[in-house]
Amino acid sequence: MGLISLVANIAGTVGSSISSEIADQYQEVFSCDSLGEKVLVHKGAARNEKGRNKGSTDVITQGSVIFVPEGTALLLVDGGQVIDFTDKAGYYRWDSSTSPSVLSDKHFATNLKKSISDMWDRMRAAGEITKQQRVYFVNLLEMRDNNFGTATPLPYADPEYRNIYVRINGTFSYRIENPVQFFKAISGNVSGDFTAEQLMGSPASPKQPRQEFLDHLTEVLNRCGGQDKIMFANLPSEQSRLRKYMQDCLDEDWLQARGMVVEAVAINSITPDDKSRERIEQIDSAKLYGSDANALAAQVALGQTEAMKLAGNNANGAVNGLMGVGMMQGMGGNNATASALQMMQNNNAQAAAAAPAAAAGAAVAGAAAAGWTCECGHTGNTGKFCSECGKPQPAPAAAGWTCECGHTGNTGKFCSECGKPMPAAAPSKCPNCGYAPADGKMPKFCPECGTKIE
Repeated sequence: MGLISLVANIAGTVGSSISSEIADQYQEVFSCDSLGEKVLVHKGAARNEKGRNKGSTDVITQGSVIFVPEGTALLLVDGGQVIDFTDKAGYYRWDSSTSPSVLSDKHFATNLKKSISDMWDRMRAAGEITKQQRVYFVNLLEMRDNNFGTATPLPYADPEYRNIYVRINGTFSYRIENPVQFFKAISGNVSGDFTAEQLMGSPASPKQPRQEFLDHLTEVLNRCGGQDKIMFANLPSEQSRLRKYMQDCLDEDWLQARGMVVEAVAINSITPDDKSRERIEQIDSAKLYGSDANALAAQVALGQTEAMKLAGNNANGAVNGLMGVGMMQGMGGNNATASALQMMQNNNAQAAAAAPAAAAGAAVAGAAAAGWTCECGHTGNTGKFCSECGKPQPAPAAAGWTCECGHTGNTGKFCSECGKPMPAAAPSKCPNCGYAPADGKMPKFCPECGTKIE
């Protein structure tokens, strides 16, 4: 019985080997539609519309035809090894297959010998096919709309507001640049499709490449703020710079190791955290009121108006509320108002003082052009002595300084009209942080730290 079983097995093996070899004599035709934005690698399958090619899916016959569409790379794999590839669209013929066919060309006798040898190899392996040949299509399109967002605020060295913390969300896209490297390092010899979700995961459950993108985002923000001095609010308009920096950061991890590159980065929104927002508002207010005394006075007046409204609505009575307002003014409210109004008056006084000085200068210039008048009454003198009486030309009066009372021509340390001391010169830099304006005109409040300049 054992001998009969052995003979039956051998007969079955021979029959299986012959039938499979004959089935694989037909040449295959491979084609692939667009892979879209979900499939990264697709194992090609031979077209079988007529139903005549019933051969093995892992045997590609010599001379088989392959259609390669735009935006797709073709990889030929024989025995698990990539033996050829192309990223150019068009028609291609497999001329290096280890699976011969009597239909591959006109040399029937030679091809028949090779086919018989291949059939003998299958017989020795008990009818099993001893080779694996596959066609893979790799997607070269841009994989768009990959959402990202920071779980916690990231530090940002803003050139205007110093170190703040911001939250960022947006989208990025990537593309397979080196299909062979991607196939070897990521997808491998898949039996079907390798998808974008298998590579990146989702924002809620990110895979390693997506997590690497978020990790390098902090490095990119440091370069934008500390190196390029970009304000955080202007980052959404720096798409090309963000893409370049992300490519630089991920070059070793993505391009060299996986054959991928970052194609684009778009920021949807960037918002500071609560503490940073409060600090930004304080700095903006200090800059506004420091550069515009009228705005400061208006703000003080508005604050007092609101306080009076609240006092009028006081549950204990408007009189008690107004008494409270008066007490607060006594403790400092009036001082704040007076300070703001004093700033306005000083500005107006400086402008008023400048006008007479300019007028006086114009008068002197006009007098110089028309000559000078001697104390004897003779006018039109142009020399150093009066042409009528010979008296010398009087020395010009010193310009001096102008007191806030309006008296001009003061040359001493005190006003000769009201006795007030000469005002101290305005400081050229901030006593707190050392900020010095380029034009030498120091504002009332430091634009860097908000310190009031006395």
